[in-house]
Amino acid sequence: MSRETKKTEFYYIGLSLASNSAHSSSVCVLNRNREIVLLDKLYFTDDIKLFFEKSPYVRNSILMVGLSPDESLLEGKWRIHSKNYKMLDGMFDVNRHNWTNRLNDRLCDLFLELNSKKCTVYRCNTSLLRQSYGLRADYLENTSLDCKNFQVGLKIKYGFSTMPENLLPIASLEAILFSLFASDIGQENVKTKEIAEFHGLKVLNKTSL
Repeated sequence: MSRETKKTEFYYIGLSLASNSAHSSSVCVLNRNREIVLLDKLYFTDDIKLFFEKSPYVRNSILMVGLSPDESLLEGKWRIHSKNYKMLDGMFDVNRHNWTNRLNDRLCDLFLELNSKKCTVYRCNTSLLRQSYGLRADYLENTSLDCKNFQVGLKIKYGFSTMPENLLPIASLEAILFSLFASDIGQENVKTKEIAEFHGLKVLNKTSL
């Protein structure tokens, strides 16, 4: 659903999507006043589908979904280390393990369906978005120090004072950031740049005004 066909977005949703059900995903919903109305963990694919099917927040909203890395089991140390930088050409024959895949395509069909029927859906790169909001990882990513720094930054710089005092998991913090980005897009507080397209959806990043 393109933004041109809608008059108003009522909610702004961020989804930190794990690469598989062994890790937790997280969803955050903001209202127009940038208040957190929902922050929850989701594990299984069916749970995520059920949320977007039944939640009253989804229709007429903007959904920002983070890109998750492909963590397919690889055979051979050289494949693991070369996966992130292997240059490909049109003649390269991808083997049966798809070891060159860098991004996970989990639930891409669901997001395309949501984009056409219920809400506007974008994708984003987590690391680039953290940098553009001044919340880059100053410590080893996903460690307790990184999460603490991330959480304090969201509270102080962006006014999320209602977040709980206990340390939130990285997926929840990312979901809050994604919903913030969706809110800024919906209320035209930021300029954005399309940096890629992934399975039919725009991958956006924040740029300075």
